[in-house]
Amino acid sequence: MSDLPGWVLPLALFVVPLLVALVVNRLFRGRRGIASIWVLTWFVTVCWVFALVVILRQVR
Repeated sequence: MSDLPGWVLPLALFVVPLLVALVVNRLFRGRRGIASIWVLTWFVTVCWVFALVVILRQVR
């Protein structure tokens, strides 16, 4: 996993759950998308988590 660029894991943790939410909304709820506030919330959450990961790696 160390040979992957640093942006792959944050991108995957942002994109994969959004794709799952899109599929669930489309198949089970009959909706065509996701509310933009939830996308923004998820983006900010992923950014905070990976900021903490970078800080903790530097401390170690």
